[in-house]
Amino acid sequence: MSGRPPCPAGMNWIDATQQCCPQCPAGTFLSKPCTSPENGSVCLACPTGTFRTQPNTLTKCQACYECDQTAFQSVLSNCSATSNVACGCEPGHFRVCFGEPCIEFSCRKCQPCTGRLIQRPCSEEQDALCDSSCKPDFYREGDECRPCHTSTVDTCGKECQQACGMNNDQGSGLEYILLGLTGPLFLCALAIYHKRKRQDALAGGPLPTAQPATSMTRAAATPWHQFSAQRWDNLCWTQPRSLQGMKRAAGTAKRSLEHQANTQTLLCKRPSDEGETPAPPEPRSALLQGSQLYAVIDVVPVRRWKEFMRMLELREAEIELVELEVTHIRDQQYEMLKRWCQQTSATLDHVFGALERMELAGCAEALRQSLPVGP
Repeated sequence: MSGRPPCPAGMNWIDATQQCCPQCPAGTFLSKPCTSPENGSVCLACPTGTFRTQPNTLTKCQACYECDQTAFQSVLSNCSATSNVACGCEPGHFRVCFGEPCIEFSCRKCQPCTGRLIQRPCSEEQDALCDSSCKPDFYREGDECRPCHTSTVDTCGKECQQACGMNNDQGSGLEYILLGLTGPLFLCALAIYHKRKRQDALAGGPLPTAQPATSMTRAAATPWHQFSAQRWDNLCWTQPRSLQGMKRAAGTAKRSLEHQANTQTLLCKRPSDEGETPAPPEPRSALLQGSQLYAVIDVVPVRRWKEFMRMLELREAEIELVELEVTHIRDQQYEMLKRWCQQTSATLDHVFGALERMELAGCAEALRQSLPVGP
């Protein structure tokens, strides 16, 4: 060893030939060393699946690593002649290192933080950090945050009522109003009937029929039930109804309901009842069939869909819930649009207005052409 001379830069000592030979470049290996300064070394490229990252005089290349799919690793960059394969974690996963430096690791799925505020988003280096507080329109149930719209008045507890603004007495007002209006009317008609019956019996005249009183109570009660059933049967469809009988029984309160039923026009349309002919829609507020909702989906860019739904004032909780429950993006778009139809503001004017506020005038024009209004 003491007799080995130092080699110049870019050359290594070769024991087989007892002399300094030039280094092979990165991505190659030494196939045959030099025998003299005039007869240089023979370098060959690394075979597929091997690599050398530095200039060298080694007789073979190093084998490439393989990403461990059982540990949820994914390939970030493939192996080449000059670099090894680069492994990482799939989206939605973070690294759990087995030592420092983090050469060996496994990938673990990030916390979803469903319904919770996020203090720190998930990255490849660390897991997400969820806040203990629930998002708006969510309420705490045990260790989970649940969306408000999945709870009903009967199942909404104290936490739900505080977060969602529900009242256990909600929904009972209509029944009390109906009972308060029709009950005394029926009792009054019944008392008049029996009084006249006794008078006619004493006078020997014919007995009066109870049909007028029955008709009167039916006129007061039937339109209210009819309106209530038709109003809540499908929140995405409202058609004008005659509420004359209800006006006689309910007065000012029922006139307000009649005004709402006659003026509200929504985006989605339901076939009219047998024997009824609905009034023709306004040009800009034309009602759509369910299949025509896809026309709206087709004109809005996918990357701006959630922005579009926020412009239509669909709640953020609804958007996130649809993303969790529905897998395919097109089905998510249809479900979000269908849920938006359940709002009173779901008109075609709002769709065009949202597109114009998003500076998508071309999309709005394409939608107008695909949804011709009028005969």
